Parts: sequence; C-alpha cells; structure tokens
Amino acid sequence: MLHLSPHKALLLAAVVMAMLAVVSSAHAQLQITSPDGQTSIKFGILSQIQAEGLTTPDGKNMSTDIYIRRFRIILGGNIMKDLSFFVETDNPLLGKVGNSTTGEKGASYTYLQDAFMTYSFSDEFMIDAGMLLMPVSHNSEQSAASLLGIDYGPYTFIWSVPTQSRVGRDYGVEARGFLGDNHFEYRAGLFQGLRGVNSLNPERITARVVWYPFQNEPGYFYAGTYMGARKILGIGVSLDHQSGYTAYGADLFYDYPLDNKDVPTVQVDYTNYDGGTFLPAIAKQSVIFAEAAYYFHDISFAPFVQANYDNFSNSIPGRIGLASQHFIQGGLAYYVKGQNFNIKLGVGQFGGDGFTNQTQILLRLQAFTF
Repeated sequence: MLHLSPHKALLLAAVVMAMLAVVSSAHAQLQITSPDGQTSIKFGILSQIQAEGLTTPDGKNMSTDIYIRRFRIILGGNIMKDLSFFVETDNPLLGKVGNSTTGEKGASYTYLQDAFMTYSFSDEFMIDAGMLLMPVSHNSEQSAASLLGIDYGPYTFIWSVPTQSRVGRDYGVEARGFLGDNHFEYRAGLFQGLRGVNSLNPERITARVVWYPFQNEPGYFYAGTYMGARKILGIGVSLDHQSGYTAYGADLFYDYPLDNKDVPTVQVDYTNYDGGTFLPAIAKQSVIFAEAAYYFHDISFAPFVQANYDNFSNSIPGRIGLASQHFIQGGLAYYVKGQNFNIKLGVGQFGGDGFTNQTQILLRLQAFTF
C-alpha cells in the first residue's frame, strides 16, 4: 500500500486548491480575417500544469514534482480558400526534475511540434505536407488537447526515436479524405523515416483506413472524446513500413452520446512491431492500448481507466526496452468547460518482467483555446 507523509499529503492538497482557485471562464478565440474572408489567422494556447508523485525504482520512496507538462503556442488559418496551415510550438516537461542524481530541474527549449499545410481539393481528396503525426494507430493521431485520460499511452510512440521522428512526427506528404458518403477515411503518406548515411534509405510508407458507420472524425487530429458533439464508431487498420521495419495494427474507437446526454467512450488499439535488421532498436513486440470513460453530462465528471501492455516476443526480465511491461491507471476528470478547461486526477502503476512496481499519482490542470 502507498503511504504519503503528512507534508506530501499537505502539498498535494495545496496543489489541488491552487488549481481550483484559478478556474475562470474561457475567452473567445482570437482571429484576424482579411476583408474578402479568404485569408485568416487565429491564435491559441495549450497549457497543462501537472503535479506528480512517483515511487522510486526501488519502491522505497516517492519523488514529487510540480511542472509544466506542455505549453504550446498555436497558429492556424487559411492562406486562400483551399489552402490552410497549422503550426504549434511546445515546451514539454518544463521544471520537471529529469536527473535523479543532481536533482536539476528541466529547462527544455521551445521547438516546433507541428508544422504543415493542407490543400483541400474536396472532402474526398486533401494533401498534407510538412511535419505530420504518423497514422500508426488512433491514439498516435490524437490531439494532446482532447485526450480522454491524462496522457497518451506510454508505449504509443516507441517507434519515434528509432525512426528519428520528432515526438511522433515525421517529415513528408500525406493524402487523406473521406469516401462512401463520409463513412470511409483513408490516409496514405510518404515520409523521410530513418535516412541513413548520405540519405540513401528508401522512404517510409504509411497507410490507414477507417470505417465509420455513423459519423466520422472530421479533422486532421483525432480526439479522445467529443463529449457528445458527435456519434462515433470507428474501426481502423494501419500500416507503417520502411525497408526491413514494419508495424501494423487495428483499432476501435467508440464515443456515442446516450439519450440523457451522458457519453460512454471506449478505445482499443493493437499494434505489432518488428524493426528487423533495419531498426534493431525496435524488437519484435506487440502493444495494446485500451481506455474507457463515462462522462456524466449533468455534473461534468468522467471516471476513466487506461491499460497499456508492451509484450516482447523474447522478453528479457529487467532489461529496459526488452522486457514485457505494463501501465494501468484509473482516475477522474472534471470538465469545468469541456476541453478548454479541465482538471484530471489519476493513480497508476508501472510494472513488468523483472521490475519493481512503481506507483504514479498525477494531477493535471488544462487550459486550451484555439
């Protein structure tokens, strides 16, 4: 059982009170539009302030941090009628202690998180070009501003570093659109991937198809929940391939309002990875991401659970990156003003072959407008 010392319990309570004290109504988005209405630019921010408690790897103590999980400046708009753009920066883990030996607080730099343009020929055919999220699974294409739980799955982007992607983004071009009266979505792209010496490696190829029997997910970014705004059932399959590396998967996303306006949400993603000799850092493994929540419309609360499993074909107990592992979390979200302002509390546990279980407590405050 986890025991918090009196001063740490008091600290956690103080953080909760401080977060609640800053609740205020959201402002309308800021947008500038040309006289003819065809050119526009709008501005936004995403701020996620987080308090964390995490037991040390030996399980004897608990470290505590208060830091900025994400702070993003967002720009988007239209150059002309059919040409749009989206750019956002990020400054993640700002203030988090990243060195257990020195106790030094992180001072990460601000960098481009997303940067792309979209030309829309029609709903059936659009072209995205720039630094894009990879369509490896539903979770990997979600916006951080509308996650169902507190964060992405810890194994959702295990391919990012070996492929030299930037936080799940790669550089390239992608075609996407909706077919069959908007019930089918496709995404197919050509990206840099791991270029190698003299940039001689073949390009990275991605493909994704989703069937929506009801309404679709209309934007470039997927959401973790639409909170009753749409009736979604999406069944998708994905492929990510470069030379000897292949990842394939299937996923299900259900987010459907009931007659009383409550919203149950379920997502399950399965992805199989094999880096082969091309990406030996990605051993043969399969990742399962699953989460569920029930949003009570009248009180704006939503209890949620998330389960993550990373299973290696040849698990080596205690070897980071080669041992089967898992992360289970449960929590509660309070949507003060939907995704524009919410507070989430979660308690989870990391574990795996040959590892001591680590308990994590997270408390997050989100402010978002765009």
